[in-house]
Order: sequence, then C-alpha cells, then structure tokens
Amino acid sequence: MAELVDALGLGSSVLATWRFKSSYRHYISITMDSKWYKPDPRTFNSFNVFGRTIYHAYNCLTEEDIKGLREEIDDELKNSLDNKDGYLQATNELYRRRLKNDKCWKNFFKMVKDHLYRYADITNDPSIKQLKVHSYWAKRVSDVSEYEYYSQLYASYGNTHFHEGFELGVVYYLENPSRIFGTLIEDSGREFIIPGDENSMIIHHSNVNHEAVLPPPKLSKDYPRTVIVVDFKRIEDERY
Repeated sequence: MAELVDALGLGSSVLATWRFKSSYRHYISITMDSKWYKPDPRTFNSFNVFGRTIYHAYNCLTEEDIKGLREEIDDELKNSLDNKDGYLQATNELYRRRLKNDKCWKNFFKMVKDHLYRYADITNDPSIKQLKVHSYWAKRVSDVSEYEYYSQLYASYGNTHFHEGFELGVVYYLENPSRIFGTLIEDSGREFIIPGDENSMIIHHSNVNHEAVLPPPKLSKDYPRTVIVVDFKRIEDERY
C-alpha cells in the first residue's frame, strides 16, 4: 500500500509507518438504497468555518471503486490482529497491506490529490501542493453497546481531539447511514458540524479540534459508518 502512495507522488513509504491514534475516535460508513439516500448533485463546495477554509467534495468515486474499497477494508479488519482503536474498528496496519484491488486505491488517492490541488487554488496557497501524505487509515463503528456509545463515542462538548504537527486532513465517508453523522469542528468554545454525505470527502485543518459524529448502536449495527482518513504534513526532508 505505501508503495502505491509513493508512486502517485503523494508521500513517503517511510512516513506512512506512523498513524495518529486518537484518545477518542474516528469513524467509517456504507451505501443506502437510492430511493432513501439521494446523493448531493454538487461537485464541490468551500466555506469558512472559524476563519479557516473547509472544502467538501461530493460523488467522489464510482460504485466500482466504492465496492472495491469496502472489500479491501472488510478484509483488512477481518484478518489484521491490530484492528481496534478503543471501541472502534481500525485498519492500523493499512500502510503495509498487500492489496487485492490496487485500482480502487489508485483512484482514491488520485481523487484526493485532485481535490487537494483544487483546494490550494481556492485558498490561493500553492504551497499546499507540496504537502505529503503522512498517514492514512480507515475506521468503522458498527457493533458497539449503548454503554460504549454514550460513555465514549457520543459527540459531546470537550470530547474532541486534534492531530498535532499536521497541516490538513481528509475524511472520506465510505459508508454512512445518514449525512447528519459527519465531523464536528470545535474552536474556542464554538462548534460546527460538517455533513458526512456518503461518497463525499472533506478537507479540514486536522490540527484544529474535531471529532466524529457517530450514529447510535441501533443504526450502526445494521448500517455501519466507515471513513478513510488521510493526514498531510509539510515535509522539507523526506528522510524524516
């Protein structure tokens, strides 16, 4: 997996051996019947949240790529011995995975790169195009108890975390029972929830407090929330 990211010019396989492990959690999701879950017709949108530009892209991947990513993540969570982060399922060793479907991952990272470059143009900051992928992982909430959810996973004030030393982060919503289960941004006591439309992705400042807005057990048991997270860092010397 790390070699694939290298080949796209997004980062170093050495860097990708590290993954942020929050003291709280991240997330993950799936596709509902179209008669219930209608995709957003927009291609992308950008807006200001607490003085920073947030970018939201929609309808990011084809059904074929979505199916491939789900199968890859299902297989990794099933076979990896290191597949938990607290109460959530997590692909902690994704960077060293021997891929069964490299095409869907190539398309995923190419899509991320394209939107990152567009974000650089929107913010008039060409240096963003020099950022490199430092880490990437998937997280899923599916089979948790009521106690686990309300004691640790429920989105509440003060339960946020941040990724120290990082510039930008991507959250791609692979599966999600509803767009209301997105990502909460918190800054100086102010809160803002970005919707988590299935097959959409956001670019946000991962060094700012945030947390996943996770569905309750009655929903996630039958329809998990699965996300793929990518962290970017400004690397002056890729040997480190």
